Amino acid sequence: MTAELEAVHDAELVAAEASVLPTAVDINATLTPEAAEDLANSGRENTRQTYEDRWKAFARWCAPLGRMPGPPTSEENLTSYISYLRRRDLQPGVLRLSVAAIRHMNARAGYEQHPDQAAALKIYQDHRHAWQKAGRGQNSSAPVDLQRLRLMLAACPAETPTGKRDRVLLLLGYYMRARASELSQLRVGDLEFVSSELLVATKRVSKNDKTDAGREYEIDDPACLAAVKDWLVYLAESGQTGRGLPLLRAVDRWGNLGSVSPQGWGVTRQAVNNLVKSIAERAEVDVAADITAHGLRAGVPTDLGAAGYSAAEIKEITGDWSSTEQVEKYRKVGLRRAGKRTDDGRRSAALSMLRVQGQDADDPTEP
Repeated sequence: MTAELEAVHDAELVAAEASVLPTAVDINATLTPEAAEDLANSGRENTRQTYEDRWKAFARWCAPLGRMPGPPTSEENLTSYISYLRRRDLQPGVLRLSVAAIRHMNARAGYEQHPDQAAALKIYQDHRHAWQKAGRGQNSSAPVDLQRLRLMLAACPAETPTGKRDRVLLLLGYYMRARASELSQLRVGDLEFVSSELLVATKRVSKNDKTDAGREYEIDDPACLAAVKDWLVYLAESGQTGRGLPLLRAVDRWGNLGSVSPQGWGVTRQAVNNLVKSIAERAEVDVAADITAHGLRAGVPTDLGAAGYSAAEIKEITGDWSSTEQVEKYRKVGLRRAGKRTDDGRRSAALSMLRVQGQDADDPTEP
C-alpha cells in the first residue's frame, strides 16, 4: 500500500517538473505587440463596438456559471449561450449576431474559424423558423417619410438649442439617407454651403463604402438649409466651429454644449437613436413605437415609391443601396401608405377589375 502511494507521489512530481520545462517559440509565428494592437482595433468602429458589446454580454453569462468565455471559446459554451438566448425569446437576429461576434473575437485573438458554429446555428435556424411560423418578423424601423418628418420637426422648437440640434439631425438624416452611426460621425467640416441655396453634405464613413472618399449629398430644401445655418451659428457662439469637431453635440438643460469625448464623439450612435425615438413619441407619430433612427434612412425611398418610381429608379437616383431588394420594400411601403397597389401593369389591371358590388354573378368581369 505504501509503495503504491509513493509511486503515485513520484509520478505527480515528474509530471509537474515536465510541465515547467521551457518550450521553443518560433518568433516568426508571433505578432509584435504593435501588430496585435492594430489587429484588435481593426475593422469599422461601429461594427467593432457592436461585436464587443455582444462579447461582453456573453462573458457576463459565463461568469456566474463558472464557464470560461475564452478565447479560445469552446463549442459547448457557444452553443449553450445561443440556447440561453433562444429561451429568452430574443429576436433571431440577436442570436445570429452573437455567434458572429464570438467568432470574431476569437479570430482577433488568433483563433480563426473558432469555435465550431454548426450546433449554435441549428438552434438559431430553428428559432428563426419558429418566429416566422408565428408571424413574428424581425423588427424593422418604420420609415420616416415627409408626412412623419413634418410632424417630428414641429415637435422640435427652432428657438431652443436642443430644438436646433434635433432639427438638423432629422433633416440631414432624411436627405443624406444616413444611419445613426453616420449621423454621429458627421463633422462641422462635412457641411459646405456652395451657395445660399445649396448645401453639400459629405458622409465620410458608410457601411457599404469600399473607399474612404465618402459620399456627397446636394441639399436644396430651404427648411434644411435654414436649420443647418441656425445650428452652425449656435456652435459658433459656443466657440465650437473647428472643422474636425463633431456636428451633433449633447446639450444640457441650460443650453450648454457637452464636451467631446476622448474618442471624438459629440453624441453616440445610441444617443442619436434615442433622440429620434423620443422626438417621434413627443410628436405622437402614428407608429412612434416602431420608429428608430434608421427610419430616417428609409424616408426618401419610401416617398419616391409613393410617387411611382420603381425600385431600380430609386436605387439609381439615391445611389445609397447596392441592390434593389431593400429599396423594393421601401417602395411598397410608400405606395401602400398612399393607398395604392404595389403591383402594376397587366397584373394590377386584371386584379383591380374584380369587384363584388355591381357585378354579374356569372361573369365577374362584366359590370
